[in-house]
Order: sequence, then structure tokens, then C-alpha cells
Amino acid sequence: MSGAICSKLVQEGAPIERFSFFAIKYPESIAGRLLMSLAGVKDKVAFDVYVDEGNEVIGTTGLYRYKKDANEAVWVAWFCVDPKARGRGIGQALIDHTVMLARNAGFDRIRLYTSTDPNEAAAQHLYEKNGFKEIVQRESIFTTRLFREKHLT
Repeated sequence: MSGAICSKLVQEGAPIERFSFFAIKYPESIAGRLLMSLAGVKDKVAFDVYVDEGNEVIGTTGLYRYKKDANEAVWVAWFCVDPKARGRGIGQALIDHTVMLARNAGFDRIRLYTSTDPNEAAAQHLYEKNGFKEIVQRESIFTTRLFREKHLT
């Protein structure tokens, strides 16, 4: 996500999005540790920001573990490609990198959640194409949350 897009999301996003981004950005701070604990997050495994030749942020990805399933899976965090950079293979490169990070960290499964929001339609195709199978759907007020998993072994 671009700096402007990132700032807009953090400033105007839902409180949980703002809090989770703060916790990922500052995991060792007291507030970051508290926010992760309240969200049930055990720890941040990785977080990467990708920039173009002009040093503009064009994508983010990361991994974290929930306390409840920390020994069985790692979760994708803040996977995003700037809309202006889409269609150039960046999402695929980010997925490949994220899966590699999970494998290198010794995980057998990688999970993520997304939604049926139309803005995430391209991401759904990318996840399916890369073997992230839908395992659960949960209805929320405005959309359906989709939980996906990929076995790495």
C-alpha cells in the first residue's frame, strides 16, 4: 500500500485495523504488547514492506501467531498491494515470499482471513491459485469473513 493509502487506512480504518497496525509497527512497546495480547496474538514472526524504484511503498506482508494455534499455524498479516501497482505480478511475488518465510520459520500451515468485499475479489483469486483453501466462513455485519489455509508440507 502506498504511503498515502497506508496513512488513510490507519487513520480512517476500523479501530481494530488501526490497533493491529500499531501493534505490528511497534511490537516491543508496552501498547503494542498490550494490543497484541488483547487480540490473542502470541508474537510477530515477520513483517516486510516492499518499495518500488522511487522508494514508494507498493506492498506489505507479514506473519504472526495467535496464542490459540501458535504451535500449528502462522497467520498472514497486512497482505496488501497498492492498487496502482496491481496487475504487475507483485501480489504473486508477495505470496511466494510470505509462504517462503513461513516455511523457513518451520511452519507446516499458513492461514489468513479475508472477506467477500468486492475490493478483495482479485485477492481471492490469488489465494485460490496459490493453494489457500477456504476452511471457514463467518458472517459479519457488512460482509462475510473467509478463513483460508495452505498446507506447506
